Amino acid sequence: MESWGGGELFLLNLINGIKEFDFIIASPSGKAHDKFKANNFRLVIINSLRKMHRKYDRWSFKDKLQILFNIQLSSINLIRVILKGKVDLILANGNFAALYAFPAAKLTNRKMIIVQHLLYDKNSLDAKVLAFIGKRVGQLVCVSNAVANRTEEILNVSDNDKITVIHNGIDLPELDSIKSNNDIINFGFVGSIIRAKSIDVILKAMTSVLMGNKNVFMHIFGTKLNDDDSRCYYDEIQSVIKENELEKKVVLHGHIDSKDNIYNSIDILINYSKVEESLGYNILEAMSYSKIVIGTDAGGIPELIEDKMNGFLVMQNNVEKLTEIINYCIDNFNSEEILNIRKNAREVVMRKFSLEHFYIKYKNLFDSILQEK
Repeated sequence: MESWGGGELFLLNLINGIKEFDFIIASPSGKAHDKFKANNFRLVIINSLRKMHRKYDRWSFKDKLQILFNIQLSSINLIRVILKGKVDLILANGNFAALYAFPAAKLTNRKMIIVQHLLYDKNSLDAKVLAFIGKRVGQLVCVSNAVANRTEEILNVSDNDKITVIHNGIDLPELDSIKSNNDIINFGFVGSIIRAKSIDVILKAMTSVLMGNKNVFMHIFGTKLNDDDSRCYYDEIQSVIKENELEKKVVLHGHIDSKDNIYNSIDILINYSKVEESLGYNILEAMSYSKIVIGTDAGGIPELIEDKMNGFLVMQNNVEKLTEIINYCIDNFNSEEILNIRKNAREVVMRKFSLEHFYIKYKNLFDSILQEK
């Protein structure tokens, strides 16, 4: 993508951590390209690789034609990069990237890995694309067991050699203390301003809490995407805030680069997406800072959070339960129970989701594929 998100952070971590390989990033211009450039990565700008966004959860006929045109244009440019750069292995960072890279990989007879970051509906166009390409490449890496299980269902295979699970890794920040002496309790949302994230539902669950507690505030970190629905949804969020007179209780921060600034500003992260999330970088980040996380009990999130042990899980579409858990966290914020949950959150990240584990698993994967005859 031209913007910055979890998939782009995945690439940044991968390339910074594995020095035994030389990487070339093919990317459209934009924020992601600029950040990669600032890290002195080898870059090739191919603007036809720019990810397109569905309007209101569907692809129009015009969009499909544009994608086909982009695939043709991207293939020509990618073949040039592959041949000139003497590329041995192609890593497609997501389903959309795989769609663009697959023809070039086949025409140049290069091995290809697809990294699957998302959980697709089995009847969706995305699933059909994955089924076609996934059966024709040697390796798929899934960021969670939930993604791996769904990918097996879509491909109609159960092949341990073809599908590998490598959880995303995260760099643990240094912490002086996890105790909070502040009487203010700050809730937070971190992510893109899109309908799938259910920010309106979070605000619905939080409204009575915010109005009834002078010491409770809500912070939203993230920006709208460059598409009509995201811009419309952002306006709707602003309307919800205004209609409920929450202007002094809810802060829209926009994009903030510094993770320290984000997570040192909040005590409790809410991730309550209406779609199944594969894993969630923002959850891992909050846990690494020993923050309380309230997450959706769906997709790959239960692989990170054990309810009431290192965070809280709430079933989808249950606003009343979400409000109940929010109030529970407020009422027990300084309790030994909550303190232990925060300690456990960071320990889980250290034990299972460190960058060191991430680097080792990917290096071993690259080595094994390149050694195959």
